[in-house]
Amino acid sequence: MLGFRAMIIEIKKLPKSEIQITVEVPQDLMDQYETEATRRISDRMDIPGFRRGQAPKAFVMSQLGPDAFFQEVLNVALPRSYFEAVKREKLQVISRPDVKVLSKAPLKYEARAAIFPEVTLKGVEKIKIPAEAVTITDKEIDEVVMEMRKYRATYKPLEREIQKGDRLEVDFQGYDDAGAALDKTKSANHPLFVGEGTLVPGFEENLVGMKSGEKKKFPVKFPKDFHYEPLKSKTVNFEVEVKRAEEPIFPEVNEDFVSQVMGEKKSVPDFRDAIKTDLHKRKTSESRRDRENVLLEKFLKEAKFEVSPMLIDEEIDFMMQDLKREIESRGLSFDTYMEKMSQEKRDIRKEYGAEAEKRIRIRLILNHLFRTLGLEVTEEEMQKAQERLLEAAPQDKRAQMEKSIAEQGEVYLRLKNNLLLEKVFVKFLD
Repeated sequence: MLGFRAMIIEIKKLPKSEIQITVEVPQDLMDQYETEATRRISDRMDIPGFRRGQAPKAFVMSQLGPDAFFQEVLNVALPRSYFEAVKREKLQVISRPDVKVLSKAPLKYEARAAIFPEVTLKGVEKIKIPAEAVTITDKEIDEVVMEMRKYRATYKPLEREIQKGDRLEVDFQGYDDAGAALDKTKSANHPLFVGEGTLVPGFEENLVGMKSGEKKKFPVKFPKDFHYEPLKSKTVNFEVEVKRAEEPIFPEVNEDFVSQVMGEKKSVPDFRDAIKTDLHKRKTSESRRDRENVLLEKFLKEAKFEVSPMLIDEEIDFMMQDLKREIESRGLSFDTYMEKMSQEKRDIRKEYGAEAEKRIRIRLILNHLFRTLGLEVTEEEMQKAQERLLEAAPQDKRAQMEKSIAEQGEVYLRLKNNLLLEKVFVKFLD
């Protein structure tokens, strides 16, 4: 038992990197918390005969009722006393506490929370993910040029048989073996470029050799991982009519074409060199991201430690909030979406579990590396990162971000962690 400001604090270690903090708050501290709760309540309530914030406890309690008043006191007492206990015991808690009140007088409660686990990551100094040479072939440059030509292509009605690359509009309907029309297999004036694979595999191949206005029947077997459950691995008999077929006319690659694309006069060889440079930068960046992911997977494989379920639940909460924002950004109802998932017997929280645990493990491993490798961010590095961030930020978000940085809030911490992460990558990526 340890005394702190007359509080009685007991710490008990739990499995999976959790602790239980038992706190008993004496009456002298409760008196302070009750005074603070009284002021807060009277600040927002009109109590006859008293100015806002000035009503005594007895009047406030009579207006609110003893149970509601005690709950208001708890809203002050629990976070204040918990924070003091954590600070006093120098506990590295990394989750919201799960609090259970044991008694009211004296106030005694248990708070369960996650702490930093003991991470074992042996042989970390031997880990290296070497870079591979990035090469750009003429074929890759030709493919980029072809995409640019496609974007500027013109089209004329097709008189020959259809072949890959032609632009079509088709009507189609799918049927089962008994001749019944199948749901989600019908479309009218459906646009497509033959060979780009926008429709189910095997469909577009059957269009090759047809002509404009022609009709055709053919079977297509849907893949076993198709997104619509009733059609997975199912053979569907399609009836198709080509309503419109056009042949692309691609512009010639000359200085006029280059000028249209680049916005400046360049020779064709210089144009190809510019594409090569851009491709090299892009592939180098992609290679770096791939190696970063390989490194993180290596850390995940080698690191040994337990993860608190509390942290996983919190991460799932954040993921659910992100999902809600995404659904609502499309103008849809999140409640309706979740109801649909329930009807499909899908538990989104359970589906998020593995990814949530992976994210938590990566963060804990990186925090371990930041500390054990002695990585630090200088004031100059932070200042430059802040300037880059604010320069790229939308004008209407800049003031809010500056405030967060000044208060060392979320934006500041995210910047600092990103700089530390880059130092980890620099150390382990050749």
